[in-house]
Amino acid sequence: MKQYLSISLFLMFSFSALFAQKNINSYKYILVPKQFEFQNSTDQYQLNSLTKFLFEKSGFTVLFTDENFPADLAANSCLGLKARINNASGMFSTKMNLALTDCYNQVVFSTRDGKSKEKDYKTAYHEAFRMAFVDIENLNYAYDGSENAIEKMAENNKVEIEKLTVKEIIPVVEVKEVPEVPKVKETPPMAISEKIEKSEANDEKTETVKSFVNPVVNSIEGKYLVDKWGECIISKKDGYYSFVGGDEKFEFAVIYKTSLPNLFIIKWAAFKQPRLLEIDLQGDLKIEDESGDKTYKRVQ
Repeated sequence: MKQYLSISLFLMFSFSALFAQKNINSYKYILVPKQFEFQNSTDQYQLNSLTKFLFEKSGFTVLFTDENFPADLAANSCLGLKARINNASGMFSTKMNLALTDCYNQVVFSTRDGKSKEKDYKTAYHEAFRMAFVDIENLNYAYDGSENAIEKMAENNKVEIEKLTVKEIIPVVEVKEVPEVPKVKETPPMAISEKIEKSEANDEKTETVKSFVNPVVNSIEGKYLVDKWGECIISKKDGYYSFVGGDEKFEFAVIYKTSLPNLFIIKWAAFKQPRLLEIDLQGDLKIEDESGDKTYKRVQ
């Protein structure tokens, strides 16, 4: 009975490993943060550098999350997996595992726990992490680029953007009752003539006051000041607008039209959900953000 159970467990593990290998081979990049959630500082104990080194040693193309992304990754963030360390260490031992999540924050692969009883933090973290990373090494990763999973995820991403239609965001306009207009008594022709003459006389003494209205900007194309990117450019591409900035002209966002001329949908690179973008009368951009709306000034 124990023999059959052992064989069953072995077969289950083998099929699981084969499936994971095929799935991981569909992804081109691994993204490693400079600071994991449990760390108190950037690259504490050199754990982030070790993570990047071991992935590169296993044949992966690895980027830190604060680096400039290649063009294909910037256009389709689903080509990459983000590395995350789950730290379950206690007072007397260090325990952690490594998880790889996709662009929808879904776990694609997770290693078994690596453990260490070393007292020195750096030594313990490195020993436990290397032990957990053995499961990654056993995948024998080799990017094939032929799997349709990434294309399907990109297509789903596009569908999500298309579903975010303007019909769902059209503001409700309050309609107020129009007060009844009182009837005006008819005025004799002679009285009307006298009023016109008096009005013309008053107009000669009064200077004409001109009012100026800011023109409506009809195109989103142009230059804008954007946070750390500085002066950035929006230009029209095939079916969308490209938002480019930095010395290397990095495309950090793409913009899609809606049925309203002043409303757009912006999709940031690197794991951010689509947001609403509005261009106001001055030509500035207003974008929804988790911490509140942001405004990016147009450069004249």
